[in-house]
Amino acid sequence: MEHEITAAFRNHDIPLARTLEDMLNEHSSHRTERRGCGYTQATRHLAALVNQSDPVDSAHDLSLFARWPQHETSALAAMLIERGWLRGWRALDRAPASVLGDMPHSPLLDALTTLESRLRDIRAMLVMPESLLILDLIEQILGREVDDAPSVPGMPEKPEIGSCSQAEEFFLEIAHGKVRRGGSVNVVVGDDGQPLMLEKMNLGESHSAIVVAPIRINHVRIPAGGLCALRPAPGADARTATPHGVRLPLGAIAQARFLRLTTLSVPPSIRRRTFSAQVDAQLRSNMLSPLTTTIAELQAFARRELSA
Repeated sequence: MEHEITAAFRNHDIPLARTLEDMLNEHSSHRTERRGCGYTQATRHLAALVNQSDPVDSAHDLSLFARWPQHETSALAAMLIERGWLRGWRALDRAPASVLGDMPHSPLLDALTTLESRLRDIRAMLVMPESLLILDLIEQILGREVDDAPSVPGMPEKPEIGSCSQAEEFFLEIAHGKVRRGGSVNVVVGDDGQPLMLEKMNLGESHSAIVVAPIRINHVRIPAGGLCALRPAPGADARTATPHGVRLPLGAIAQARFLRLTTLSVPPSIRRRTFSAQVDAQLRSNMLSPLTTTIAELQAFARRELSA
Protein backbone atom coordinates (compact mmCIF):
# COMPACT_ATOMS: atom_id res chain seq x y z
CA MET A 1 0.00 0.00 0.00
CA GLU A 2 1.36 3.41 -0.97
CA HIS A 3 2.15 5.93 1.75
CA GLU A 4 0.10 9.12 1.52
CA ILE A 5 3.19 11.31 1.37
CA THR A 6 4.66 9.60 -1.70
CA ALA A 7 1.30 9.91 -3.46
CA ALA A 8 1.05 13.59 -2.52
CA PHE A 9 4.47 14.43 -3.98
CA ARG A 10 3.70 12.57 -7.19
CA ASN A 11 0.32 14.28 -7.50
CA HIS A 12 2.14 17.62 -7.39
CA ASP A 13 4.56 16.54 -10.14
CA ILE A 14 7.61 16.34 -7.87
CA PRO A 15 7.84 12.59 -7.15
CA LEU A 16 10.32 11.58 -4.51
CA ALA A 17 13.43 9.61 -5.43
CA ARG A 18 12.72 5.94 -6.01
CA THR A 19 14.80 4.78 -3.03
CA LEU A 20 12.99 7.16 -0.69
CA GLU A 21 9.63 6.11 -2.13
CA ASP A 22 10.46 2.44 -1.57
CA MET A 23 11.41 3.17 2.02
CA LEU A 24 8.24 5.12 2.80
CA ASN A 25 6.14 2.49 1.05
CA GLU A 26 7.71 -0.19 3.29
CA HIS A 27 9.36 -2.28 0.59
CA SER A 28 10.42 -5.61 2.07
CA SER A 29 14.13 -4.87 1.53
CA HIS A 30 13.89 -2.12 4.16
CA ARG A 31 12.07 -4.21 6.78
CA THR A 32 14.90 -6.17 8.40
CA GLU A 33 16.16 -6.67 11.95
CA ARG A 34 19.08 -4.34 11.27
CA ARG A 35 17.24 -1.65 9.31
CA GLY A 36 14.05 -1.70 11.36
CA CYS A 37 11.40 -0.61 8.89
CA GLY A 38 11.01 1.53 5.81
CA TYR A 39 10.00 4.64 7.75
CA THR A 40 13.15 4.39 9.87
CA GLN A 41 15.21 3.94 6.73
CA ALA A 42 13.58 7.02 5.20
CA THR A 43 14.70 9.12 8.16
CA ARG A 44 18.25 7.73 7.78
CA HIS A 45 18.10 8.72 4.10
CA LEU A 46 17.05 12.26 5.02
CA ALA A 47 19.66 12.40 7.78
CA ALA A 48 22.41 11.94 5.18
CA LEU A 49 21.24 15.17 3.53
CA VAL A 50 20.89 16.99 6.85
CA ASN A 51 24.49 16.23 7.75
CA GLN A 52 26.07 17.64 4.62
CA SER A 53 26.94 21.30 4.43
CA ASP A 54 27.33 21.99 0.73
CA PRO A 55 28.26 25.26 -1.02
CA VAL A 56 25.27 27.52 -1.51
CA ASP A 57 25.18 26.81 -5.25
CA SER A 58 25.06 23.02 -4.73
CA ALA A 59 21.78 21.37 -5.69
CA HIS A 60 22.49 18.05 -3.98
CA ASP A 61 19.54 18.48 -1.60
CA LEU A 62 17.28 18.20 -4.65
CA SER A 63 18.34 14.57 -4.97
CA LEU A 64 15.27 14.09 -2.76
CA PHE A 65 13.31 14.11 -6.00
CA ALA A 66 13.16 11.50 -8.75
CA ARG A 67 13.88 13.79 -11.67
CA TRP A 68 15.52 17.07 -10.86
CA PRO A 69 18.35 18.44 -13.04
CA GLN A 70 20.94 19.09 -10.35
CA HIS A 71 23.74 20.26 -12.65
CA GLU A 72 21.49 22.81 -14.37
CA THR A 73 20.15 23.95 -10.98
CA SER A 74 23.68 24.53 -9.67
CA ALA A 75 24.49 26.64 -12.73
CA LEU A 76 21.29 28.65 -12.25
CA ALA A 77 22.08 29.09 -8.54
CA ALA A 78 25.51 30.50 -9.37
CA MET A 79 23.87 33.00 -11.71
CA LEU A 80 21.36 34.03 -9.06
CA ILE A 81 24.12 34.51 -6.49
CA GLU A 82 25.94 36.80 -8.92
CA ARG A 83 22.72 38.80 -9.25
CA GLY A 84 22.53 39.28 -5.47
CA TRP A 85 20.28 36.43 -4.32
CA LEU A 86 22.71 34.84 -1.88
CA ARG A 87 20.47 31.86 -1.22
CA GLY A 88 21.07 30.51 -4.72
CA TRP A 89 18.19 28.28 -5.87
CA ARG A 90 16.45 28.28 -2.48
CA ALA A 91 13.35 30.31 -1.57
CA LEU A 92 13.09 31.81 -5.04
CA ASP A 93 9.43 32.67 -4.50
CA ARG A 94 10.75 35.34 -2.11
CA ALA A 95 13.46 36.71 -4.39
CA PRO A 96 12.96 40.38 -5.32
CA ALA A 97 12.03 41.52 -8.81
CA SER A 98 15.49 43.05 -9.16
CA VAL A 99 16.86 39.48 -9.20
CA LEU A 100 14.21 37.69 -11.22
CA GLY A 101 12.75 40.49 -13.33
CA ASP A 102 14.81 40.01 -16.50
CA MET A 103 15.88 36.41 -15.94
CA PRO A 104 15.31 34.26 -19.04
CA HIS A 105 12.18 32.18 -18.65
CA SER A 106 12.74 28.44 -18.26
CA PRO A 107 10.85 25.41 -16.91
CA LEU A 108 13.58 25.01 -14.27
CA LEU A 109 13.15 28.57 -13.01
CA ASP A 110 9.38 28.03 -12.89
CA ALA A 111 9.86 24.79 -10.95
CA LEU A 112 12.07 26.50 -8.39
CA THR A 113 9.87 29.56 -7.93
CA THR A 114 6.82 27.34 -7.33
CA LEU A 115 8.55 24.73 -5.17
CA GLU A 116 7.61 26.26 -1.82
CA SER A 117 3.97 26.74 -2.84
CA ARG A 118 3.77 23.11 -3.95
CA LEU A 119 5.18 22.00 -0.61
CA ARG A 120 2.48 24.07 1.13
CA ASP A 121 -0.17 22.44 -1.03
CA ILE A 122 1.21 19.00 -0.15
CA ARG A 123 1.07 19.89 3.55
CA ALA A 124 -2.60 20.79 3.19
CA MET A 125 -3.31 17.34 1.71
CA LEU A 126 -1.63 15.26 4.41
CA VAL A 127 -3.60 13.69 7.23
CA MET A 128 -1.21 11.48 9.19
CA PRO A 129 1.16 13.12 11.73
CA GLU A 130 4.01 10.82 10.68
CA SER A 131 3.67 12.16 7.12
CA LEU A 132 3.95 15.72 8.41
CA LEU A 133 7.08 14.74 10.35
CA ILE A 134 8.74 13.60 7.11
CA LEU A 135 7.52 16.70 5.28
CA ASP A 136 8.93 18.91 8.04
CA LEU A 137 12.37 17.37 7.50
CA ILE A 138 12.11 17.72 3.72
CA GLU A 139 11.08 21.38 3.97
CA GLN A 140 13.90 22.06 6.43
CA ILE A 141 16.47 20.40 4.16
CA LEU A 142 15.27 22.35 1.12
CA GLY A 143 14.91 25.62 3.02
CA ARG A 144 17.89 25.62 5.43
CA GLU A 145 16.26 28.51 7.27
CA VAL A 146 17.51 30.07 10.50
CA ASP A 147 15.08 29.82 13.40
CA ASP A 148 15.15 30.09 17.19
CA ALA A 149 16.09 26.47 17.94
CA PRO A 150 19.55 26.13 19.54
CA SER A 151 22.21 25.36 16.95
CA VAL A 152 24.86 22.64 17.16
CA PRO A 153 27.76 22.47 14.66
CA GLY A 154 27.36 19.60 12.23
CA MET A 155 29.59 16.53 12.09
CA PRO A 156 30.46 16.01 8.41
CA GLU A 157 32.20 12.65 8.67
CA LYS A 158 30.51 9.47 9.83
CA PRO A 159 31.45 8.50 13.38
CA GLU A 160 31.76 4.96 14.69
CA ILE A 161 28.45 5.47 16.49
CA GLY A 162 25.72 3.62 14.62
CA SER A 163 21.98 3.99 14.22
CA CYS A 164 20.83 0.38 14.49
CA SER A 165 17.20 -0.39 15.15
CA GLN A 166 17.97 -1.45 18.74
CA ALA A 167 19.19 2.00 19.86
CA GLU A 168 15.88 2.72 21.57
CA GLU A 169 16.43 -0.01 24.19
CA PHE A 170 18.50 2.12 26.56
CA PHE A 171 16.44 5.29 26.06
CA LEU A 172 13.25 3.41 26.86
CA GLU A 173 14.85 2.28 30.10
CA ILE A 174 16.15 5.77 30.90
CA ALA A 175 12.63 7.16 30.44
CA HIS A 176 11.56 4.89 33.29
CA GLY A 177 14.47 5.90 35.51
CA LYS A 178 16.56 2.80 34.86
CA VAL A 179 20.27 3.30 34.16
CA ARG A 180 22.24 0.05 33.96
CA ARG A 181 25.25 -0.50 36.20
CA GLY A 182 28.40 1.01 34.75
CA GLY A 183 26.49 3.38 32.50
CA SER A 184 25.73 7.08 32.81
CA VAL A 185 23.44 9.65 31.25
CA ASN A 186 24.47 13.24 30.60
CA VAL A 187 21.95 16.06 30.23
CA VAL A 188 22.83 18.63 27.55
CA VAL A 189 21.18 21.97 28.26
CA GLY A 190 20.62 25.17 26.30
CA ASP A 191 21.49 28.72 27.34
CA ASP A 192 18.25 28.85 29.34
CA GLY A 193 19.21 25.76 31.33
CA GLN A 194 16.48 23.62 29.79
CA PRO A 195 17.33 20.07 28.64
CA LEU A 196 17.93 19.58 24.92
CA MET A 197 19.49 16.11 24.70
CA LEU A 198 20.21 13.05 26.80
CA GLU A 199 23.59 11.50 26.02
CA LYS A 200 24.23 7.93 27.09
CA MET A 201 27.68 6.73 28.07
CA ASN A 202 28.75 3.07 28.40
CA LEU A 203 25.24 1.99 27.55
CA GLY A 204 25.72 0.37 24.19
CA GLU A 205 27.59 2.99 22.17
CA SER A 206 28.79 6.05 24.09
CA HIS A 207 28.07 9.59 22.87
CA SER A 208 24.75 8.48 21.39
CA ALA A 209 22.04 10.99 22.28
CA ILE A 210 18.31 11.48 21.94
CA VAL A 211 16.88 14.94 21.33
CA VAL A 212 14.26 15.95 23.92
CA ALA A 213 13.71 19.51 22.62
CA PRO A 214 14.36 20.70 19.05
CA ILE A 215 17.89 21.59 18.00
CA ARG A 216 19.34 22.72 14.67
CA ILE A 217 22.10 20.99 12.72
CA ASN A 218 23.20 22.69 9.48
CA HIS A 219 20.10 24.90 9.65
CA VAL A 220 17.78 21.89 9.81
CA ARG A 221 15.51 21.54 12.83
CA ILE A 222 15.80 18.11 14.45
CA PRO A 223 12.63 17.27 16.39
CA ALA A 224 12.32 15.62 19.78
CA GLY A 225 12.94 11.92 19.32
CA GLY A 226 15.84 12.41 16.92
CA LEU A 227 18.88 10.19 17.45
CA CYS A 228 22.27 11.92 17.22
CA ALA A 229 25.95 11.15 17.60
CA LEU A 230 27.83 13.74 19.65
CA ARG A 231 31.48 14.78 19.75
CA PRO A 232 32.60 16.58 22.93
CA ALA A 233 34.50 19.83 22.65
CA PRO A 234 38.07 19.75 23.97
CA GLY A 235 38.51 21.89 27.05
CA ALA A 236 34.76 22.42 27.43
CA ASP A 237 33.23 24.25 30.40
CA ALA A 238 33.30 22.57 33.80
CA ARG A 239 30.67 19.89 34.19
CA THR A 240 28.20 19.71 37.07
CA ALA A 241 27.51 16.27 38.49
CA THR A 242 23.97 14.87 38.38
CA PRO A 243 22.67 11.63 39.97
CA HIS A 244 23.39 9.57 36.84
CA GLY A 245 25.98 11.61 34.94
CA VAL A 246 26.80 15.26 34.36
CA ARG A 247 25.09 18.43 33.20
CA LEU A 248 26.64 19.70 29.96
CA PRO A 249 26.18 23.16 28.45
CA LEU A 250 25.52 23.08 24.73
CA GLY A 251 28.93 24.63 24.18
CA ALA A 252 30.49 21.41 25.49
CA ILE A 253 29.32 19.70 22.28
CA ALA A 254 31.75 20.31 19.42
CA GLN A 255 29.69 18.56 16.76
CA ALA A 256 26.48 16.58 16.33
CA ARG A 257 25.39 14.24 13.57
CA PHE A 258 21.73 13.41 13.00
CA LEU A 259 21.32 9.65 12.59
CA ARG A 260 17.58 9.00 12.31
CA LEU A 261 14.26 9.42 14.09
CA THR A 262 13.56 6.99 16.90
CA THR A 263 10.21 5.36 17.56
CA LEU A 264 9.81 7.88 20.41
CA SER A 265 9.46 10.69 17.86
CA VAL A 266 5.76 9.93 17.44
CA PRO A 267 3.04 9.49 20.10
CA PRO A 268 2.21 5.97 21.31
CA SER A 269 -1.18 6.10 19.59
CA ILE A 270 0.43 6.02 16.11
CA ARG A 271 3.77 4.38 16.90
CA ARG A 272 2.95 0.91 15.65
CA ARG A 273 1.39 2.27 12.46
CA THR A 274 4.41 4.50 11.80
CA PHE A 275 7.28 2.19 12.69
CA SER A 276 5.50 -1.13 12.04
CA ALA A 277 8.14 -3.87 11.81
CA GLN A 278 10.57 -2.02 14.05
CA VAL A 279 8.08 -1.77 16.91
CA ASP A 280 7.21 -5.44 16.41
CA ALA A 281 10.92 -6.25 16.79
CA GLN A 282 11.10 -4.16 19.97
CA LEU A 283 8.23 -6.18 21.41
CA ARG A 284 9.91 -9.46 20.47
CA SER A 285 13.10 -8.26 22.17
CA ASN A 286 11.16 -7.46 25.36
CA MET A 287 12.20 -3.82 25.38
CA LEU A 288 10.68 -1.79 28.19
CA SER A 289 7.25 -0.42 27.25
CA PRO A 290 7.91 0.46 23.59
CA LEU A 291 4.20 1.09 22.94
CA THR A 292 3.57 3.45 25.87
CA THR A 293 6.80 5.30 26.69
CA THR A 294 6.88 8.95 25.65
CA ILE A 295 9.35 11.75 25.06
CA ALA A 296 7.65 13.54 27.97
CA GLU A 297 9.01 10.82 30.27
CA LEU A 298 12.53 11.40 28.99
CA GLN A 299 12.07 15.14 29.50
CA ALA A 300 10.89 14.48 33.05
CA PHE A 301 13.96 12.30 33.69
CA ALA A 302 16.20 15.15 32.48
CA ARG A 303 14.46 17.67 34.74
CA ARG A 304 14.85 15.37 37.75
CA GLU A 305 18.55 14.99 37.00
CA LEU A 306 18.99 18.76 36.87
CA SER A 307 17.03 19.49 40.02
CA ALA A 308 18.51 16.77 42.24
